[in-house]
Amino acid sequence: MAQKTKIARKSDVYYLLTFFFVISFGYFYWVGNYLLFFQEQQSLFIFSGEYFQEYILKPGGFLELAGKFLTQFYSISIVGSLILATILTLPAIVLLKINQRLFSNKSFILLLFIPSSLLLLMQTHYFHQIEYNLGFLMVLLYFLISILVQKKNIRLFVLALFPLFYYLVGAYAWIFLGMYSLYNLFFEKRMLRFVYPLFLVGIATVSFFVFKEILFLQPSEQLIQFPLPIVDDKNHKFILVLLTGLLVLYPLLCKIAFLIKPKRINTRPFILISALIIFSITILFLSKFYNSQTARVIQLQKLAFEEKWNEVLELHENYPSENLIGQYFYNIALSETDQLCDRLFNGRQDFSANSLVLPWSSEHLNWGTYFFYSVGLINEAHRWAYEEMVVYGLRPQNIKLLVKTNLINGNLEMANKYINILKKTIFYNDWAKEFEGILNNPGLIKSHPKLGEKIKILPKEDFFIQISDPQNNIPLLLKSNPNNKKAFEYEMAWLLLTKDVEAIVNNIKKMKELGYSRIPLHIEEAVLIYFNSKGQFPDLGGLSISNKTQVRFQEYVATFKSIRQNPSFGNKKMEENFGNTFMYYFHFE
Repeated sequence: MAQKTKIARKSDVYYLLTFFFVISFGYFYWVGNYLLFFQEQQSLFIFSGEYFQEYILKPGGFLELAGKFLTQFYSISIVGSLILATILTLPAIVLLKINQRLFSNKSFILLLFIPSSLLLLMQTHYFHQIEYNLGFLMVLLYFLISILVQKKNIRLFVLALFPLFYYLVGAYAWIFLGMYSLYNLFFEKRMLRFVYPLFLVGIATVSFFVFKEILFLQPSEQLIQFPLPIVDDKNHKFILVLLTGLLVLYPLLCKIAFLIKPKRINTRPFILISALIIFSITILFLSKFYNSQTARVIQLQKLAFEEKWNEVLELHENYPSENLIGQYFYNIALSETDQLCDRLFNGRQDFSANSLVLPWSSEHLNWGTYFFYSVGLINEAHRWAYEEMVVYGLRPQNIKLLVKTNLINGNLEMANKYINILKKTIFYNDWAKEFEGILNNPGLIKSHPKLGEKIKILPKEDFFIQISDPQNNIPLLLKSNPNNKKAFEYEMAWLLLTKDVEAIVNNIKKMKELGYSRIPLHIEEAVLIYFNSKGQFPDLGGLSISNKTQVRFQEYVATFKSIRQNPSFGNKKMEENFGNTFMYYFHFE
């Protein structure tokens, strides 16, 4: 009968492990998949000796390298979710083996899932990399190996491998040092409880100074901290301290649990209720930590990087982003689909003209290049992409942009350099080969549907770029290439968002020469506002205002006059009926 109970208890643990795996997988596959894209875009894993050398010359570098190797598979959501779920579940499995060793197979189950649950919560932050999880997992594995061996000589040999462990995982070795020392104090007998910790501390001290002064010449701060998580978020920092403290004190907690009598706390009801509480709290905090706006911005960025412009428009219009970067990518998508002055107010615009052009700063290096690339300022787009590469390292998007900008500018040798970088990756190899085909036949560049269009709108004359006020480059670009329709629409969008109706109507006469057969919708609305104020139409350069726009403007004016008696109700009605018009933006935003 006792044997049946024991088997049931083991099977319960395996069911709970499976349940935790499913929770983790489900979260990252269906809810937090934006994290996979964001983290995959933070680095580029290259199969080359030079790339590997960058990591093997510092303690903890191998751990970081392993993390980046796994992160590249986030390109496929289901694979990335499986990897994360596996890495997050493994600590609980290792702790199960540790508990069985400490309790002579009378495993204390309550503590198994807490570290994995804490790691899962930490992983919800977009700057929490998978190598952080690997670091804690390696600590537990080394601890398990160190307590499994019984013979003194073999135990000393395992501890003598600490310098290798320190080299592989970096500062995570200090967590192992604390954990193992406490284990000896509470579980070893007589003098051995002091011999093993002192032996380990001696090896750790020697390793630190050898690494610092002889082998790697690293500063003390690097050897003490790298590659521990450094995420500027109070919740993440709190969980990190909690997790680290839990692991260091784990032997003590196990000792206390053993004194409580494992039979009482390992009954099936206690196990299931405890696990249910832990999982419920974890799911509650997963929900609390989820930020729909962050997810939306990253999803917009993903669609923009994939050049799925219509999907960018649909996402922002149906689920508006309240973030500057989200609205910036919406405006980029409008430009790339030639709808900037027709559809500008179909999506939320909270930042006036600031969402059209991002200022030069390290904060915006990831994204600022896309405006310049869209309007044909390819040299400036190249500079932003190159600066991003220098500051943040090789990333898929900055290398792709450097390939395209060099092809457009005819710098084939440099384009080849960046293509060869992408050819040494798994998931960007096909893209690199496609552009290598263009590189090998330069005549294809001008006929390429995307590169060719950018060549047509390049500046015809050189001018000095305005770095501090990048919007001032638009008039300079138009002066250099008056036929650049995208630059013209950006200028008009800037005037719309700054409500400069006079300047808008003064530019309409240029539109026919630029190839317009009709006036874009929001510019028509600006003309009607001008007419309503001045009593006369401006020079439309041979174009006209559509009847549909005139009818809607009359409806707007009539509704606007009728709401004066009930402004609070009226404002809501105006937004519902006219929220996607320049008239509404002009009067209410």
